[in-house]
Amino acid sequence: MWTLSIFRIIMVTGFFLSALKWGDWRHWEKYYPSMLFVMVVNLTFGYVAYNHPLWIFNQDAIVKNETIVEFVNTYLALSLTTLIYLSQFPRNGLLPKFFYILWWVFIYGSLEFIDSKITGGISYGNGWSWIHSVLFDCVMFPTIRIHYLSPFWGWVISIISAIFILIVYDFRLADMK
Repeated sequence: MWTLSIFRIIMVTGFFLSALKWGDWRHWEKYYPSMLFVMVVNLTFGYVAYNHPLWIFNQDAIVKNETIVEFVNTYLALSLTTLIYLSQFPRNGLLPKFFYILWWVFIYGSLEFIDSKITGGISYGNGWSWIHSVLFDCVMFPTIRIHYLSPFWGWVISIISAIFILIVYDFRLADMK
């Protein structure tokens, strides 16, 4: 349990220090709508999936409930990731943009691999797995950029993706909170 606690502390510290170094804090207002978008989508899905979870955040030696982990994930990890990701997004060239997105998928996939396979911080439910999370990240990161450029299309893609997940992973109205 302490291994998981230490891993989570290192992750949060890493996100915070990375945001201090690579986040464009002078122009944070440009990224704020997309930061809110990511937070709203994550919290909404967490609420909808409360009784039918795909990701299960296990307790550690310090944090004894999943809600705290979800809040830290939403308000710190995801919001700071969005700030860094959009701040450093390549301005020119399709190939640099593609590899930049791939880099972020690799970062998130690696962190989740460690969290699920080594520390036991994440387990999966209802047919979800680590590979599904990586595929999800392949949609999430481009969608964040699309939202930044055109919020309407970011929402459209998110709603379509959510409907797809709700259908494929057999969500039922009775399962919802």
